[in-house]
Amino acid sequence: MQFPRNKSTAAISRIEIVVVVAAVTVLLSLAVVGIMRAKGRARTVCCNCNLKQVGLAFRVWEGDNGTNFPMRVSITNGGAMESIQAGRVFSSFQVASNELSTPRILVCPADSARLPAPSWSSNFNDQAVSYFLSLDAVDTNPNMLLSGDRNLTMNGAALGHGVHQFTTNQAFGWTSGFHKNRGNVAMADGSVQILTSAALSPALASSELATNRFAIP
Repeated sequence: MQFPRNKSTAAISRIEIVVVVAAVTVLLSLAVVGIMRAKGRARTVCCNCNLKQVGLAFRVWEGDNGTNFPMRVSITNGGAMESIQAGRVFSSFQVASNELSTPRILVCPADSARLPAPSWSSNFNDQAVSYFLSLDAVDTNPNMLLSGDRNLTMNGAALGHGVHQFTTNQAFGWTSGFHKNRGNVAMADGSVQILTSAALSPALASSELATNRFAIP
């Protein structure tokens, strides 16, 4: 014998299901947001580690080359000065390849437009590099930027491949593409900092140079 269903009981069951589904949806959304934030933090940390290796490798290299980084040593003397002045950033990293070990560390995990080269001699060019280099950095000035994320902006406009001059009366920053308006930079003393867009211009000014020249890959 079947008893008729209580309409109010059926209605409550449907409401309960809706509430449960809504709660699960909210929890899943929060979980996704948390995962995305964690991935963003992980990419920033990996990028930071990459630049620490770059800073260390360049300091080892300059220790064997008259205290000059590859960007300040002519090609005839084993450096890459003429190449980077022509806008070829990868050459300076290639010159220091013995100290860098692998070209994979030259691509920021947040840089979806770049893929690492399989080796220093196979498809290694500016399209396999995420980091700019300073043409003027010297280790005697620890406040100078040596390298950093390539997604720079000047006066609000994104900067592309090539050599750019930065003066202290210009506003510099980052695009939102890599680390959400922040960027990692390696200093001339080998340390690495993460800077907001607002902090980038003061950091450049602290080098006390009237003009900074950066080559962006």
